[in-house]
Amino acid sequence: MMAKFFLGLAIISFTSFCGYILAKKYRIRKLFFAQFVEFNDRFLNEIAYYRRPLTEFLLKYSYKGAFGLLIEKLVENLDNAPIVLEEILTCNEFSFLTRDEKAELTEYFLNLGRGDSSSQKNCFSSYKPRLQNKQSETEISCKKYGDLYVKLGFLCGLLILILII
Repeated sequence: MMAKFFLGLAIISFTSFCGYILAKKYRIRKLFFAQFVEFNDRFLNEIAYYRRPLTEFLLKYSYKGAFGLLIEKLVENLDNAPIVLEEILTCNEFSFLTRDEKAELTEYFLNLGRGDSSSQKNCFSSYKPRLQNKQSETEISCKKYGDLYVKLGFLCGLLILILII
């Protein structure tokens, strides 16, 4: 009897953990776009007030996860930004982005440091509502689907336990 209890507990824990792992994509997207919005706001402030060189600005703040990896690789090879962006965005760490999001991201980072401050301010201000929209969409989907996968994992574990007993 005690062995069945621990077996059932192990099965439910394992399937719930599997649900948590499956929801990872939504957590990564949420963090990525939250940091992207933060980066855009910082860059707009940089253009308006400080006007430091681009490399110095990129190194000033640290970012986590996939966005941090993107900035790190971009700083290492800023002279070859188009090639680097294409290579980075095709690697497995960015599989959570859609093709359109990758194209928009490439366009965004290729516009960094191009032109005078007023044209840069206008350009990156136009990205702000789209990025905030994407951030709120990813937060909603993370909350919805992240919880859903964990609950489905738990329920699958219960179903397996019922079938075993």
